[in-house]
Amino acid sequence: MNVGASAIDVASSVLNLPEGGFASHALSSARPLVVRNERGGFAVESAGRRIARVAYAAVDPSLSFSFEADVAHQAAIIAVLEALFTCNPFLPLLKIDLGAGTTREELLAQGVIETQADALVSRPELLFQLPAPFLGKAPPVYPEAPCLRNGVHHPKRPPKPTGIVYQRTIPWLGKALTFHVADPEQDLGVFHTWMNDPRVAAIWQDQGDLAYHRNFLSERLTDPRTLPLIGSFGGTPFGYFELYWAKEDRLGPHYDADAYDRGWHVAIGEEAFRGKAFVSAWLPSLMHYMFLADPRTRRIVGEPVHDHQQQIRNLDRSGFAKIKHVEFSHKRALLVMLLRERFFLDRLLFPDLSSPSDPAVIGSLSREAA
Repeated sequence: MNVGASAIDVASSVLNLPEGGFASHALSSARPLVVRNERGGFAVESAGRRIARVAYAAVDPSLSFSFEADVAHQAAIIAVLEALFTCNPFLPLLKIDLGAGTTREELLAQGVIETQADALVSRPELLFQLPAPFLGKAPPVYPEAPCLRNGVHHPKRPPKPTGIVYQRTIPWLGKALTFHVADPEQDLGVFHTWMNDPRVAAIWQDQGDLAYHRNFLSERLTDPRTLPLIGSFGGTPFGYFELYWAKEDRLGPHYDADAYDRGWHVAIGEEAFRGKAFVSAWLPSLMHYMFLADPRTRRIVGEPVHDHQQQIRNLDRSGFAKIKHVEFSHKRALLVMLLRERFFLDRLLFPDLSSPSDPAVIGSLSREAA
């Protein structure tokens, strides 16, 4: 993604939201905060009640906040910024007037805002490193203690999370994307179907009966190295994602693996959720989750089959560098790597649009979500 556009390149007509509003999903909240277009700016609603008003000036561009309820000021600010930067991915920054009654010190400390030339601004490359809007809260940084397992020296891994671990609105699909930790009973049916699909089985070679697949998920949950996730769009499960710590994985010995490098495997089980519109939603979101889950994760690695050209093209567009080929007993793989710095500073959470200055292209993301 080209992020060289200046604020003046962003036309006021582009800075818009889907017709039905944008839902910011803080997992710690019972309901999402909804940000809607409103004459001259935007409104923030909680359970149908307006809690904040945001005036918009297109010149810089800039936002001025006023609050109608003495609650959730910080959450409302973050929700508006998430909505605008997500739906207008080439917007480089927004100037902010927080209004009365808002403590700016905490927002500055978190990186929600920063000072530039005596003004307060927000930049997406900082905002999208905040865990709370996507994970619900900042995960604790698990203490680092050495561990020797299967002959590999690595940090002791934290206990597995449960339930939904990541959620965000995908404006071009008009749906929420979630990842939740796989449950051997709740998710067994869809997982069993996916693993026995010929298209998935050709790659994973893990077809079998229900007992085999129940044991498969249980083993992944027991193994400190792995975290099995189920992805859903709008509440409909569509794929299996297996995260792993690279240091202890089969890939670790093939490069200078850092203690917090993380990797992943994927099986998209539902035909209706294949294609560019969906890949451009789940793939960067999965990378986003891994970077947010532990701030010490600086690199994400992968090992696609060396001649899987479509997957390698997707990884190219997502910022992965090709490192080298690796010979495993069952396949020849391409080692690929994504840097935290590349992901956030190049804003790779968003699709690679054809032109950063084309309002029609950017605006179409909002219209498709309506």
